[in-house]
Amino acid sequence: MEQSKSRIDEFLDLYKQLEDVLEDKYRNARRHYSSVVFEFIKDGESAPVRDNLETCREIRNLLTHSANLEGEPIVEPSAPVVRAMREVLDFARRPPLALDYATKGEQVMRAHLHQKVLRLMEVMEKNGYSHIPVMRDGEFCGVFSVGTVFQYVLRSGGKGIPADMTVADLGSYIQVAEHRENYEFVPKDTSYIAVRQKFEKVKGKNKRVSVIFITEHGQPGERLLGMLTPWDVLGEPDCAKARKQKKTKERTLRFPGGFFDCSAIVSYSISRPPAPSCTEQQRRSRQSTS
Repeated sequence: MEQSKSRIDEFLDLYKQLEDVLEDKYRNARRHYSSVVFEFIKDGESAPVRDNLETCREIRNLLTHSANLEGEPIVEPSAPVVRAMREVLDFARRPPLALDYATKGEQVMRAHLHQKVLRLMEVMEKNGYSHIPVMRDGEFCGVFSVGTVFQYVLRSGGKGIPADMTVADLGSYIQVAEHRENYEFVPKDTSYIAVRQKFEKVKGKNKRVSVIFITEHGQPGERLLGMLTPWDVLGEPDCAKARKQKKTKERTLRFPGGFFDCSAIVSYSISRPPAPSCTEQQRRSRQSTS
């Protein structure tokens, strides 16, 4: 009895410490829920410990709101549960890095200056890629994207893409400053929360950050360590879990608004409708089965 009471006290003390940590974490943030623990559960940052935290939260509520029955506690946290609670607390105290959630540099498909533009576009179309970093001697030097081709065709008076054109021939069009999308570079020690805030923030002309590149010191000319999109950071938890389960040998950034149609390279760019969100897909699935 004394041992179980000791475990209950330890568990509740750890939970209270977690609440204090999360109160500090969300003190100046926009809150959606009154409970900081529930706020953390719904936060994409909690994904690695979410299941354990939900279990601990249910146990804590039973201990607090239905403390005992005929003088006996109705639940007693086991040693593994107390251990899990301590691990959740340790996780919350050590904010995860953006790099923990990024597609690692070695897994990202890269473009090189000598590559043929049409071939690169075919790869983008086949895989649903929208942005591919361009590398020179192992260092980042630009971005090849749907916007790159669009700007080239527009500024060249509607000319198509020659079969022998290479990425290098695009010149300034691959430079970050030339892109209509907003890109940012952050150092490798940037926190997950910091990049999330960057994606949530609206910049000039209602533009948001499209891609965040992670390098050693946050400088464009450095080795690429990882890439992040809003899809990686702001997606619903169920969608994020599904993406984690899908393993691919090479990944890069998917274009949330559609894919580029390579048949348009000689004529016009064909814009496809946005892919349904996870919520829409779930709704359609329910309708089809009802």
